[in-house]
Amino acid sequence: MSLRLLIFCLLTTAFSALAQKTVQTVVLNNFVEDAKGKKMQSIIAVFKYTGQPFEDPINLGVETKKESGKFYAKLPDMQGVKDTSYAYVYFGGIDGRKDLPGYTLVIIGNNKRSFKPALLWIDRNHNLDLSDDGAPDTFSSGKTDHDIVLYHPQIKNATYTVNISRFSFSYNSRYIGMLDDYYKENSGSKQFAGALYSFKEQRVNTIAGDYSNAGDSFRIGIKDVNCNGLYNDAGLDYILIGDYGSPVLPDNIIQISSKAGKTWFEKDGKRYNILNIDRLGARITIEHDPGARISNALVPGKKLKKFRFQTTDKEKRSVSIKKYRKKPTYIYVWRFDQPGFSADTAILRILARDYSDRINLVTLNYGETPKELKTFKRINGINWLIGQSTRKINDQMFIERFPFGLLTSKRLRIKQIKISPADLLLLLQNNQI
Repeated sequence: MSLRLLIFCLLTTAFSALAQKTVQTVVLNNFVEDAKGKKMQSIIAVFKYTGQPFEDPINLGVETKKESGKFYAKLPDMQGVKDTSYAYVYFGGIDGRKDLPGYTLVIIGNNKRSFKPALLWIDRNHNLDLSDDGAPDTFSSGKTDHDIVLYHPQIKNATYTVNISRFSFSYNSRYIGMLDDYYKENSGSKQFAGALYSFKEQRVNTIAGDYSNAGDSFRIGIKDVNCNGLYNDAGLDYILIGDYGSPVLPDNIIQISSKAGKTWFEKDGKRYNILNIDRLGARITIEHDPGARISNALVPGKKLKKFRFQTTDKEKRSVSIKKYRKKPTYIYVWRFDQPGFSADTAILRILARDYSDRINLVTLNYGETPKELKTFKRINGINWLIGQSTRKINDQMFIERFPFGLLTSKRLRIKQIKISPADLLLLLQNNQI
């Protein structure tokens, strides 16, 4: 073969491989929650105003001999206002300023939760002068929540939103007491107003959109981790992947890399490269790379990694999956809220009743409590084993959605991935197992 022909063939092959890659820009237009953020019960602590200078919150709750920074601020006209308090709202867009770095000062009037609405003067232009920021926001006693929108001082249209709300007076008194004790002991010279007179904080910093192409679909989101209104800060912000249309994204963090072409993720056995992230979080461009080597997928023919799980029997015990290596094993990981739950449950009953001599049936629930599972077993007369999966087990089997079925041959060698109970029943009926 001539050198010219060889080069031509190589170029043709390369262009053919590139042509198979699918590039799509996903519009990010849905603010969603992430699983970690949803679990947190963060508060914006409110302190009673007793005069100036203010003390910044940098050392709040930290054991250090370093003295907190002091600063002065110009207050608004608060004639007729009682019970003046103040709070600090975290905002990464101003983490480089000299006084009160990384926080926005909020002055609060009428904070006692009476018939008068609380008035919130917010230092929106970040100059520690609250007399030039316009009219205060109002938070009435009947209001459930309120959005505070902060603008990056140097970057046009870069915004960060925090949603605030109050604790109910009937909220868990033990938790409220713990918050009160913590902030009273760790606030330095500041006088904590109390948890009931502070605000619950929900950071609105994860924005998402839906990807759909040739049968593949998922939701991709970006989390503005440092809350500065920018969504492409390398080494800080990260990408989350979840089910199509999901309002809550799981904690499968993909860190945004500073190196071009080094930010990527795998979903359902396919690799996607991140080509571009709009700094304001408006869109993200991703590329499906069918030629890439997949790292987070089970490989048929290889042995399943060992793990242990807890049973939901009366005598709770830990069981090793190695126990089931003497004959084919079907592992089914499930949740109550999954699609097709009732139909799968009925087929599992048939599998356990008619084919237990030919196959091990191991079902692992993820998400429900042992008490809920025991009640489910008793009420429904379940005749198959129910164990409990964990995040570690799910990650080991690269489970991204529920239900998930895995069939192994003897000695736990992976045979078939993502097999449903109905598919398994058909194989058994046709004597293919």
